[in-house]
Amino acid sequence: MYFRSKYNRGVFNRYRKGMPWPEMMLKDLLAGLAILKLKVLSKSANVILAHPHFPSRGSTIFRIAKHLGYEVTNKISRSKGLAIYWEYNTVRDEFQELSELKSTNVINLFNRDISKDKVDDAMLSAFGYNTTIDPLKHKGIAVKKSLKNAVHDGQRIECPLEPEEGFIYQKFIDSSVNDKEVMDLRIPLMRGRIPHIYLNYRNNQERFKNVPDRAVLAENIKDWLSEKELQQLADFCRIFQFDFGELDVLRDSSDGKIYIVDANNTPQGPPKNLPEKDKKKSVELLSASFKNEFID
Repeated sequence: MYFRSKYNRGVFNRYRKGMPWPEMMLKDLLAGLAILKLKVLSKSANVILAHPHFPSRGSTIFRIAKHLGYEVTNKISRSKGLAIYWEYNTVRDEFQELSELKSTNVINLFNRDISKDKVDDAMLSAFGYNTTIDPLKHKGIAVKKSLKNAVHDGQRIECPLEPEEGFIYQKFIDSSVNDKEVMDLRIPLMRGRIPHIYLNYRNNQERFKNVPDRAVLAENIKDWLSEKELQQLADFCRIFQFDFGELDVLRDSSDGKIYIVDANNTPQGPPKNLPEKDKKKSVELLSASFKNEFID
């Protein structure tokens, strides 16, 4: 009953309630064509089970699967041993079917709450410091954000003030790199290892908006992170049980420290404004890292 109330069944996958039927039919048609192609070529399908939600074609896992020659499905019955917990919610609760799979190591199975306060608690354990401030005691500029992931409602505020339920109050991190721009580090991680970094630049008057004005692919990770910081990020992933995803990280120009401000376990990408040649390169790097960590 729970399954039927939330999803529509397709022939090859299942799709969220409310998805327009032309989109659902197109996704199912593409899945069917992929299977038919393999049968014509007398090849058995390599399958990644992404469950419970079906990833969008712009998702990182979909792009990795395509590059590696894997088909993506969210039907448990089609699982062949490679699975990732893919649920588009901040607090996730549809893990039961995945937890019952035998002989399957499910990526991100235990990463079930990416609320900003949970991210900040894990950061404190890994780094020894975090972003949270008490808005009643703090004096001066701070940042107010929803605890929910992917809301992009950050506000610059003046403290002290009375806190509101459902929000986190954080230190204002000045990630300015020049007079006009701020820059955040978008860091893909797979079992604590980093294949590359995206440098996302925004106008410093619009530092909280989602889409960067420009993005740069940084392959030399040690140009941007110290050995100590790399270890701290790996420790964060272990503590947070974060096998696969992306972190939004800011470096404060005043104290030089890095701060994790968001964690995404169902990432989209590469970034929209990354040059096309770099998008292709980033997918190659992501795919090689995914294969090394989760397949080989």
